[in-house]
Amino acid sequence: MKNRIETFTGSKHFRLNHVAEGVFAAISVPGTGSVGNAAIIDLGDTTLVVDTFNTIQAAEDLKAAAMYLTGNPVSYVINTHWHSDHTSGNQLFTPKAQIISTSTTREIMATFGKNRLAQQLSNPEPIYQAIDEVEEKIQQETDEKLKKELQWENASDREYMKMLPNLVYTLPTITFDGQMSIHGSDRTVQLITYGGGHTQSDAFVYLPEEKTAVMGDLVLSKHHPVMMYANPQEWLNILERVERLGVETIVPGHGEVCSMKELYEVKGYINDIVALVAETVQSKKSIDDILVPKAYQGWYFTTYFKTNLKKVYDLITKSAD
Repeated sequence: MKNRIETFTGSKHFRLNHVAEGVFAAISVPGTGSVGNAAIIDLGDTTLVVDTFNTIQAAEDLKAAAMYLTGNPVSYVINTHWHSDHTSGNQLFTPKAQIISTSTTREIMATFGKNRLAQQLSNPEPIYQAIDEVEEKIQQETDEKLKKELQWENASDREYMKMLPNLVYTLPTITFDGQMSIHGSDRTVQLITYGGGHTQSDAFVYLPEEKTAVMGDLVLSKHHPVMMYANPQEWLNILERVERLGVETIVPGHGEVCSMKELYEVKGYINDIVALVAETVQSKKSIDDILVPKAYQGWYFTTYFKTNLKKVYDLITKSAD
C-alpha cells in the first residue's frame, strides 16, 4: 500500500503521507488553494475521506488519490467542522458518498455558511479588495517569513475566487452527536465530538487499533491555532479528554503529521495567549503591544496571532462586565 503513494502521479495541492496501513494523510501544500489537510482511510470494502479542502480542484485530486490508493470509490466523507478549507470540496463526493458531521456543524453550514457564500457570490468585491490590500502589504514586508506566509495566503485566496462561481455548497447528509462508528470489512473508525473548542462544534476521527486520530483544527502542527470562533476553555477540556484515548499519531488540520507533543503545544499556546491577555488587561495596557512569544515565532499562520489576542480580549472583557 505504501508503494501506491510512490506511484500516484501526485497533486500540486497536497503531499500524501503513509500514516498506518490503509491510512493516508493529504498534507496541504501552502499557496495552492487547498489550505487545510485531509485524510484517506481504507475501511476494506469502503473508503472514507476526512475533510475536503478549500477548492474543488484540490478535492478532485483527493477523490482520485482515494480511488487510486484503496481501489474503492469514497463512500463516506467526514467534515470535522464547518470552515470552508475543510468543506468546500464536498460537492465532488456526492451523491455516491454520505457526508457526515455533527448536528451543530451542519446547522451552521446550512445557515451562516450558506448565507456567507451567497454574499460572496453576489458581491465578491470586498474579497478582491482584501487581496489587493495584502498584495500591498507583501511589497512592503521586510520579514521574509511573514512575506512568504502572506504570499501563500493571497495565492490560496485567488484560487478560491477562481473556483467560487462553480462552488455548489454541499451540506452533510448524516449528523451525529457524541459518538458514531463506521464498520468496514478491515477496520472500524470512531467519529467523536466532545463539543466545540476551535469552532462551535468540532469532531475528530479516532482509529483505536492504530492509536491514530485525524483531529481537524483541534490540533495544528507548528501553526498558530485559529481562535476566531473558539472557546479557549472548552478547547483545553476537549484536548484533555483526547489525551485519555491513548493516541500516538495525529493528522492535524494544518502542518505535518505529528504526535501528542503537538497537542501539548496547542494547549500551551492557548494557555499562554489567555495569560498574556489577562495580564495586559489587568495592567491596563494595550494588547497591540503584545509580541509573538519566542516559542511560537517559527510557527506559521502568524497573521492569526493578533486576531487570537483580540478574541481572547473580547472574552475576558465581556466576562468582566
